[in-house]
Amino acid sequence: MFKIAIDGFMGSGKSTLAKGLCRRLGDSFKMLDTGAIFRAFAYAYKAVYGTDVIENNAKNLLENNKIEIKFIDDVQNVFVNKENVTPFIRTEEISQMASKISVFPCVREKYLEIAKDFSNSHNCVMEGRDIGSVVMPDADVKIFLTADENKRATRRYEEALAKGLDVKFEDVLKDLRERDERDSTRAVAPLKPVKDSLIVDNSDMTLEETIDFCYNLVIKKMQEKKFISIAIDGYVCSGKSTIAKELARRLNFHVFDTGAVYRGIACAFRYLHYDESEINDKFISSFAKQIFVEIKFIKGLQHILVNGIDYTNHLRTEEISVLTAKLSPFVPIREKVLKIQRDFAKNNNTVMEGRDIGSEVLPDADFKFFVTADENVRADRRYKQQLALGNDVTFEKVLDDLRDRDYKDIHRDHGAIKKMPDAYVIDTTNQTLDESVEQCLDIINSKIKK
Repeated sequence: MFKIAIDGFMGSGKSTLAKGLCRRLGDSFKMLDTGAIFRAFAYAYKAVYGTDVIENNAKNLLENNKIEIKFIDDVQNVFVNKENVTPFIRTEEISQMASKISVFPCVREKYLEIAKDFSNSHNCVMEGRDIGSVVMPDADVKIFLTADENKRATRRYEEALAKGLDVKFEDVLKDLRERDERDSTRAVAPLKPVKDSLIVDNSDMTLEETIDFCYNLVIKKMQEKKFISIAIDGYVCSGKSTIAKELARRLNFHVFDTGAVYRGIACAFRYLHYDESEINDKFISSFAKQIFVEIKFIKGLQHILVNGIDYTNHLRTEEISVLTAKLSPFVPIREKVLKIQRDFAKNNNTVMEGRDIGSEVLPDADFKFFVTADENVRADRRYKQQLALGNDVTFEKVLDDLRDRDYKDIHRDHGAIKKMPDAYVIDTTNQTLDESVEQCLDIINSKIKK
């Protein structure tokens, strides 16, 4: 994911800049209007409690109301309890209430949950007052937009007049100064640039000139991107693991073993002596928050560390396999692993294989391959593997198991196997795995030359 964070003072043009950048960068980028989230909180609060903002009331609001972001025809809409409140949240009264309610920790926690989920799922442009410092500290570009307070007040004043509102410039300037003071001095996530922010003062620029200037900054950063990601999806025994390893070896890339990460988390669960009978949504949510997972490559081999302990040599036992199968379906575990996968790909030349890499994990991968083969060929490969391990199996049983696995992979709720429209199909039915690797390399080299 490529993330662009825009922070700045009221009236600096953050929203216009974010919309303009999204428009210029194309359909692969989405904009999250974070202010709309707080405005929706404020609108819902006012409907229930009026204009007297009290923290306990805000907590009750969040416990009893559901706030969602949905895109309709590529336009962001905010829903409160399934009601689209987007047309009602742009009044000055709601704006002022949003500033007041946003200081409460319970409100900010919910906002962060929505914003972080969004940033981990899209190439995105996000604007607000703590995007680069709190919401997306890993953003590829951080812009801090500012301007002289009189210029900003003039913009707000002219916007209000254009809407037919009866306002005085002095009142707008007074409100702006109060908002600046409140945003800059609040205890939770105050408005301020971070050390890697690109500070843009647009006092003497038009908003279109601001967009042009920042667009060029973004393009420069995108051109500096150093790492390439290769997503390989496919059916069981199609050869995707072997192809991934050989591609990585030939390209001197890292292979990311997602299964090993899940197994490492299961090892940590076992090491902490947790009771498997306690496994439920609430327990796993708490457990996921307690663990810190690191990926290190030592002498070319991927090591899994959880809370500082290297579990690499303990991943492949049957006990851990069974426990991994129990833990991996839980959303908090999947979300943690998903973040690890994306962070790794962002910072390394990566080959990653699985069943939902190109569709869910790395939808913006530089190269996507979907590996397949005739089911009888795949079953024969698995049958020979089992015989080599000394297992007493029949080809018919292996074929039945493979068909069952295919059905489950296609129809599972999370991470179902899916061939993306921009994926190259690698059919290994009538070619060796070495020939399949060469086919992938030819595609990669051809695309890079173009």
